[in-house]
Amino acid sequence: MKSNESYLSHLNPAMKLMTHILLMVILMTIQSALSTLAIWIYVFILGLTLGGWKGKFLVKVLFPYSIFFVLTFWMLAAFGKGETVVWKWAWFQVTEESIGSGLLISMRMLAFVTIGLLFTTTTNLYELMMSLIHQWKLSPKWAYGMMAGFRCIPMFQSDLAQLKEAHRIRGYKHSGTWKAFFRYAVPLLTQAIRRSEQMAIAMEVRGFTGEKDRTYYQKTYITLFDYFYCSIMLLIGICIALFV
Repeated sequence: MKSNESYLSHLNPAMKLMTHILLMVILMTIQSALSTLAIWIYVFILGLTLGGWKGKFLVKVLFPYSIFFVLTFWMLAAFGKGETVVWKWAWFQVTEESIGSGLLISMRMLAFVTIGLLFTTTTNLYELMMSLIHQWKLSPKWAYGMMAGFRCIPMFQSDLAQLKEAHRIRGYKHSGTWKAFFRYAVPLLTQAIRRSEQMAIAMEVRGFTGEKDRTYYQKTYITLFDYFYCSIMLLIGICIALFV
């Protein structure tokens, strides 16, 4: 998680996380596809104006989810139940009720993805952990543990790429997916255990004990802009849920 230095990236991450979670809760209570679409459009415009989203980035990230959107809509529409039949062929039966249900669920899924994407693209991982410690009183053991876990993901990707290149150079060919999985999983697991031990020793040598009463190089605070963002986001979400 890296911040894109947009306007929303300067907000308090913990406050922003709480705002987006509450907006998702509001979204789950909506039973109208039109209201769900309105919230998605609202979040999408917010990402374009204040979130620093670009056209190429949106095409790259949202295109796979658009495929899931179409597949989800088709499965719910073609195999759903209803009385008013619109189209029927073989075992497919599309009804007005199933179309409404498919649009609602698929739009809700797409809105969840967009809300989560708005948070991840405008939030720095280190600042998020610091805000969870200072604002949500999360234990430093959990915060630094999660941060170390997130930092290891790119390392795992690099290790996997090196293993594949080493196998390719040596002329090894996989005869099955399960054999390939175990051939990659065992050295990756060994490397992960070795790296976790190195991290634990390094943190212990530097005096990390996990106690809450400690000094911090960087602290996060909640400002009036954070309260303004939270109130406006939730107010618009509630208005859309009630009146659209």
